[in-house]
Amino acid sequence: MRRDASIEVGKFLDATAEPLQLTLLSDWGELDRKITSMRIQKPGLALSGFVKHVFPDRIQVLGLTEIDYLLSCSPDQARAGLEAFCSKPLCCLAISRGLDPPDFLMEVARRHGVPVLRSPMMSSVFISRLTRKLEDLLSPRATIHGVLIDVLGVGLLLIGRSGVGKSEAALDLILKGHRLVADDIVEVSVRPPDTVWGAALEMHQHHMEIRGLGILNITHLFGVAAVRDNKKIEVVVELSEAQEEDYDRLGTEPQVWPILGVDVPLARIPLRPGRNIASLIEVVARNQVLKFRGHDSAREFQEKINARIAASARGANIRSPGADVPVPTPRANSGAVPSPEVE
Repeated sequence: MRRDASIEVGKFLDATAEPLQLTLLSDWGELDRKITSMRIQKPGLALSGFVKHVFPDRIQVLGLTEIDYLLSCSPDQARAGLEAFCSKPLCCLAISRGLDPPDFLMEVARRHGVPVLRSPMMSSVFISRLTRKLEDLLSPRATIHGVLIDVLGVGLLLIGRSGVGKSEAALDLILKGHRLVADDIVEVSVRPPDTVWGAALEMHQHHMEIRGLGILNITHLFGVAAVRDNKKIEVVVELSEAQEEDYDRLGTEPQVWPILGVDVPLARIPLRPGRNIASLIEVVARNQVLKFRGHDSAREFQEKINARIAASARGANIRSPGADVPVPTPRANSGAVPSPEVE
């Protein structure tokens, strides 16, 4: 289930008031206006009335330059520019450096119902942190049925039909010292440029359901080191009961599983009685770490085979076990006894 990437100004303020040190200067409501863009905008010429390229769904940041410009204009000129600017309508204004907004700016904002926020941070620092928060809050989101676990620093998303044993395998991994991120329902989001992150829903965070045991609090059972709040998803591991012939035996054919338009590497593990699924999942993580370092075991093995075949095609002397060994002919007038060639 995918959710729209937007947030109301009031909810944005609740989520960012502490990290961005934001306070609300306006008292006329309108906090239900929606922010839908991850990018911010500095008004610039828009304050003079040229509003052709103003994007109302972006937070408009006013710094020292904008406030000084408004104060340097005549009140009528400043009001005329602000009237055109605030009539777009804007989602909100954010003033940096802790500057006091001119009274006529607040009057125009009140008339058009534009919320006004303020932060004491320098403009460059504020914009950088604001952009990162918007990327997090406005990323495309969806929920996936699965289990997300951190194994050796690699985020593995376990998927498969209900009851296939995803949570039990994750519990085995936790007993090995790995960390749970989310069980049953994983909330995924895409962060720029093309990375997928997963987390648990607030109600499910740090909890796991095991059939026969019920709901377990992993933090209480294994400590805070056994959980984490979110993790980048780097491999999707599918647990299924498909036939062996449906799987790539060598692992040389790359497979992917799309999440919100981003292709994530896929590893498929067939379930059989007696197989240690947790250990196999751990090997998937170790193999992925090797790939991060530039070592693809399956590809390297295939390259060795291809090189051997190419050498054979060029006429290289490649012998197989049990092949006839040539015997050299003795030199003339020599008493030497022929002996097999030793390699």
